[in-house]
Amino acid sequence: MKSFDFNAIQQPMLEVTLPNKEQTKVRLTVPKTSLAEKAASITAELKEISESKDGYMIQRVYETVAEIMSCNLEFRTFTTEELKNCLNFEHIAAFCLEYVSFLRDLKKEKN
Repeated sequence: MKSFDFNAIQQPMLEVTLPNKEQTKVRLTVPKTSLAEKAASITAELKEISESKDGYMIQRVYETVAEIMSCNLEFRTFTTEELKNCLNFEHIAAFCLEYVSFLRDLKKEKN
């Protein structure tokens, strides 16, 4: 009898360690294309968002990062408020840059 095990497929992932007491580790997976595009778009605008101090746009960045962080192998869901409590905007900006770099590297590997 033949069998197929989805668990045998290795997924690309980015391990992230949060700056909390527990130093929580989360293994992020590749999101849907729409979320990856949203992350790339917001990352391209980080400097302007940071300089403008536009509360609405900063909120959107945190929301996007919460969505990205919720795509993980631990099946943990993150909220915007939770991220705001442990990550400042510099943390968020650095994460966005690293995450988009991770996605670009995956895209290069496929080509």
